[in-house]
Amino acid sequence: MFWARAGMLLLGLLHSAAAYFYFSRSRYARVWAAGWIALAAATAWLLPEQPLLAYALFAAAIGLWTIWWASIRALPRRNWVEENARQSTGEIEENLVTIRNLRAFEWRGRRDHEPRWEDAVFDMEALEAVDLFTSTWGDPRIAHLIVSFVFRGAEPLAFSIETRRETDEFWSSLAGFMKSFELIVIAARETDVIRVRTNIRGEAVHRYRLVTTPAMRRRLLTQYVGEMNAIARRPRFYNTLFVNCTTEVARILRASGRPLPWSASILLSGFVPRYFHRIGLIDNARPFAKVERDADIGARARDGSSDPDFSRRIRSGPPEEPLAA
Repeated sequence: MFWARAGMLLLGLLHSAAAYFYFSRSRYARVWAAGWIALAAATAWLLPEQPLLAYALFAAAIGLWTIWWASIRALPRRNWVEENARQSTGEIEENLVTIRNLRAFEWRGRRDHEPRWEDAVFDMEALEAVDLFTSTWGDPRIAHLIVSFVFRGAEPLAFSIETRRETDEFWSSLAGFMKSFELIVIAARETDVIRVRTNIRGEAVHRYRLVTTPAMRRRLLTQYVGEMNAIARRPRFYNTLFVNCTTEVARILRASGRPLPWSASILLSGFVPRYFHRIGLIDNARPFAKVERDADIGARARDGSSDPDFSRRIRSGPPEEPLAA
């Protein structure tokens, strides 16, 4: 009986937390949370005297909640913040990749920007490298990952997998477990998605050249285009632990044919560069401490805040790592 009561109370607390964070934008969040705690307490109290009724009530509540929870679907149309207003899509025809709704915002402040959406064509024959950017804003164990494709004679094409926020939403890692945010794959200019982090938000940004072959680069870009199109057709939810900027990059890398042994570093995103260095996806001929130091682009990005060739400037400095294994 003790364990049955403890189980009810624990499940009640877990559902109370889920309800609170899911309804966090509603005035009824605390009501839902308190309701689950009250239900768990009442059924646990009733259990010794009327076990069948207590079990039936609790099971019915769990069952109805589970059915409702499973029915919640990610939606393509909501009142999105302006920078998440459009999900990029792409088309591949022979060697040409056409990106629709490429984001090229000009950021003047955290909430002050000039919106700009473009269509752009990239030639896979000119695809010569892939870079991984990491951005941290406090705890170095937590980073945002951006993958950027470098083309000869053209601006790079960057992909950032993020939460798709509504205008009345604010970020919460706990709410991210509870179907609170949709997922978006942003295709963007580096002058937008990288510069806003280095020059506007003041985040610590590092750039690492990935060790790739021409075939891998093509497969990886193809996977990203496919991922954008899949999200546009069928939206998905973000999840703080299992569906985020790091786990999705790892999944896309695996889908492109690059084996990635399982590692806790995939869950602790700030350790991903060290993990990639260890498995040879980042050149490991030099110690990681030196690679990490050379990868810091903050000073170069801020010095070139008005430089139209932003992408070239942030790649100046130490010699590049090898492009292929």
